[in-house]
Amino acid sequence: MADHPKIGRFRNDRAEERYFAGYDAAIRDFPVPLEPLDVPTAYGSTRLYRTGAADGLPVVFLPGHGGNSLGWIHTSGPVGAAHPVYLVDPVGAAGRSVQSRPLDGAGDLTDWLGQVLDGIGAPAAYLVGFSYGGWQALHAAIRMPGRVAGMTLLDPAAFRVAGLRHYAWGFACGLGLHAPPWIRRPLSRLIHTDSINRKSRILMVAISGTYLYEQALPPMVPLTDDDLAAVTVPARIVFGAHSTMQDSAAEARRLARLTPSTEVELVPGCGHSIAFDVPDLINARILEHAGRVARRPG
Repeated sequence: MADHPKIGRFRNDRAEERYFAGYDAAIRDFPVPLEPLDVPTAYGSTRLYRTGAADGLPVVFLPGHGGNSLGWIHTSGPVGAAHPVYLVDPVGAAGRSVQSRPLDGAGDLTDWLGQVLDGIGAPAAYLVGFSYGGWQALHAAIRMPGRVAGMTLLDPAAFRVAGLRHYAWGFACGLGLHAPPWIRRPLSRLIHTDSINRKSRILMVAISGTYLYEQALPPMVPLTDDDLAAVTVPARIVFGAHSTMQDSAAEARRLARLTPSTEVELVPGCGHSIAFDVPDLINARILEHAGRVARRPG
């Protein structure tokens, strides 16, 4: 098996052309207006998109592994009604960021995020992280707590390495997205992923980056009890009760023991793709928690 590249790259020129044709169209058709920003960092130029309120506590969205700004089509508008919103194309993943230096672990990933916050002039920000982005947000909260005002994590991939069950779920999602309705609907119930019934062209472009682009992101290393006990920033974690990424109920009990101030919720009937399956619920949870954080004195 070939080693993963140290610097992210498209598989070939045709893959790059195909991806950006869809990506650029998706940005033009995004449900809210997006202002592109390119932030220089030691790891390369990072593309962000700003939308939402003119001022207030900034909310920075961190996507799942290999994802980018396109994944937040259901969330950026509602959250942006109350906060400045920044969508991120991570270096090392498909998108308009250009990686120039390897990311050698969670320390580099946190350093990169700190430089992104510097670039948008945010002494601190509220983080929303899905899956891998949730793991990244937890590391930011541990390693630079002064820069993280608070966070909502959506089924964070932070507790164990993905196993066969999770990869089988991903395969089933891909099958369902391309299957006729008579297969897709019962499959969506079986795998607790209703979002495959609402296929979006923008999300399909986002998904295409995971196979057209060779990612160069640090591997997720599960957080230890000591790591979790070090989380002191205001946090809300929303798990899919049927997630294939972890035993959600067990991790909820673990978090209650190690970081009791963290608010944890298990959403019945949902799996790992909770951000896409129940967007109205997720938007409400983000807005309520971020609003409380923004109103805190000091």
